[in-house]
Amino acid sequence: MKTHRILHIIGGGEIGGAEQHVLSLLKGLNRTHFAPHLICLTHGPFAGLALDHQIPTQTFPMRFPLDLSPLPSLIRWTRQQGITLIHTHGSRANLLGRLSAKWMGIPCLSTVHSSLAHDYSSTWSARMALGLDRLTLPLTSGIIAVSEYLAEEVALRGGRNIDTIYNGQNRLLIKDPHSARQHFREQWGIPTEALVLGTIGRLHPTKGQTYLIKAAMRMRLTFPSLHLLLIGEGPLHQDLELELERNSIPYTLTGYLSNAYEALPAMDLFVLPSISEGMGLVLLEAMQAGVPIVASAVGGIPEVVRSGKDGLLVPPRDVTGFSEACTSILKNPDLSKSLVRSGQSRWSMFSIENMILKTEQVYTRLLTKAIPPAKKISNI
Repeated sequence: MKTHRILHIIGGGEIGGAEQHVLSLLKGLNRTHFAPHLICLTHGPFAGLALDHQIPTQTFPMRFPLDLSPLPSLIRWTRQQGITLIHTHGSRANLLGRLSAKWMGIPCLSTVHSSLAHDYSSTWSARMALGLDRLTLPLTSGIIAVSEYLAEEVALRGGRNIDTIYNGQNRLLIKDPHSARQHFREQWGIPTEALVLGTIGRLHPTKGQTYLIKAAMRMRLTFPSLHLLLIGEGPLHQDLELELERNSIPYTLTGYLSNAYEALPAMDLFVLPSISEGMGLVLLEAMQAGVPIVASAVGGIPEVVRSGKDGLLVPPRDVTGFSEACTSILKNPDLSKSLVRSGQSRWSMFSIENMILKTEQVYTRLLTKAIPPAKKISNI
């Protein structure tokens, strides 16, 4: 069987759920059939991380979201490498990748990781991204959505040939949770007796960390030793820190951590207060680490966490709902144990092997369609 060269294109300015997904896919592809390549469209940490894992990586920086100047170089490089399929992730990648694939006459596959309507701080930017996506969607050969929620959303704006493939989760390398808990708390100066509410994610409006802070303010009367642990980096770093300081909430704001899952044992409760969420891969990590979960009932989260079974789900922005859900788990050890037990039996259903296998099946289908039929040779 021919080895196809698959090019993944992503922004790469940060390392969030989409980047982790792409890295897992690039590392796990069957190299006998698929040779992975990566292009990043912004200077950032992801290109270096991919290179550390021996993934052939190039950067073609876009100066602004509609910058088409890298397109000629991108097409030329893609031809030189003999790329047979382009797989795009995110708005910038969709724009350049879909146009490149159309120009070259090769298949283009796009993975939808999140809701475009909620990915931007300004309404104008969101509308522009949605408009561009609608214009270029007809150039795709196929679409992968990481949840049924996103599959329905992209179908409403004209998407076709959609497969839902959930993100996969590797087994976490936490050998001794008790020691990991002590080590992380000592490393970051978190008191041993503190009751830690933690979250992991970009410090971005769509992740809703401000609602966790507001819920914590209400809970401090009931839990005086409460401590917030926020892991991640993003444009709201300074605003969130000011809000924490202004309300005198004990907190730890770590910034980006490459192995953020190592912090999970240090948490007494994991909270994901997102306004929008494609799937919520970090929830599978919390399940595996044995940390009870409270999360927003938005996007693909209810497909991962069954409310009342694997965690408690709350409407987004509902500060009262978050504080009550957190309180009910912290005050009820039996409920906490039940949620953790169910979560630990559920996370393995979202295996990385299954994600890779299903993605490879989509590649094979699209590439088979792209191969022109052999010409019949008549005897003269």
